[in-house]
Amino acid sequence: MSARRSATFLAGRSLLAELMFLLFKQPMLPKIVVDAAGKPAFADPSLPFFNLSHSGDRLLVVVSALGPVGCDIEINRQRRGLTALAAEFFSPTENQWIKAQPSPQRAFWQLWCLREALLKQRGEGIWAMQSIQIDPAQHTFSAECKGSHLFVSSTEGLILSVALPTSVSKLQHWRLSFDKSQLEKVPEPGWQQFKPQASPC
Repeated sequence: MSARRSATFLAGRSLLAELMFLLFKQPMLPKIVVDAAGKPAFADPSLPFFNLSHSGDRLLVVVSALGPVGCDIEINRQRRGLTALAAEFFSPTENQWIKAQPSPQRAFWQLWCLREALLKQRGEGIWAMQSIQIDPAQHTFSAECKGSHLFVSSTEGLILSVALPTSVSKLQHWRLSFDKSQLEKVPEPGWQQFKPQASPC
């Protein structure tokens, strides 16, 4: 593991530990195990579910006691081959929507992050991306399991997305203040919600 990846790994674990202490009164970060698909979880199944994502030096951590979660964060950046990726993994409807947006690049990352968050919640890899269909105009999605809802936000040059159980009705948002070295509650980043197209499975 490179020095940069090691630093990101440790920062993610540190942020998770802070959240577990603040929200669930855990004095130390509980033991973490990784399943066969590479998804981390607490070894104690009675503890909350969590997921982490990073892009550059930015981190996103999601924690919930109500069921499995997934998240993705991407810097809204140029990348070669975005059009080819969209053509391979996204539906014709999604590709048409991307082309019609004022910022096709941001639109691509929004759809990409939504998929990544849902796949991470389900413990699946990029190979399953085509199993997800998103209707950006209607803010709905279809997938094999309908027991989730998705949220996406574009803020401060970042695209954020989370996949949560439908039983989650309220999100709390915290940001690490480097000046004060503590978590501070912040307003929600303007989430757009995407609902499943059918009843929960």
